Amino acid sequence: MAIVLPLDDDFELRVGAAARLVRRLRGLNGGPMPPRLAVTAFQRLRLSLLLNVFDHLGEGASKREIARDLVYPGLEPGSAAEWKASAERRRTQRLCDEARAMVAAGYRRLLRGR
Repeated sequence: MAIVLPLDDDFELRVGAAARLVRRLRGLNGGPMPPRLAVTAFQRLRLSLLLNVFDHLGEGASKREIARDLVYPGLEPGSAAEWKASAERRRTQRLCDEARAMVAAGYRRLLRGR
């Protein structure tokens, strides 16, 4: 086996991640995450929400269903006119957009510690 790392701005980060991988492959504790890659509890919850939103979109759920089931549990959006004018709809739309962008390529920022 071999690990090939590009000599770029993230080289030190990649070396640390590669060292953790080697330790894990040897059955040892990988050790602490590099500080740039550590995810806070808030970030973990938000990323989990985004993945759940993306999954619901893939299953064909409407924005109203996503809002009711994930973003605002138990929300009764009311009439179509109330929903269309609501802040909940706008936030749900932003989360849907962010979820799609994260899955498309945004996850790479996470892997680079950004």
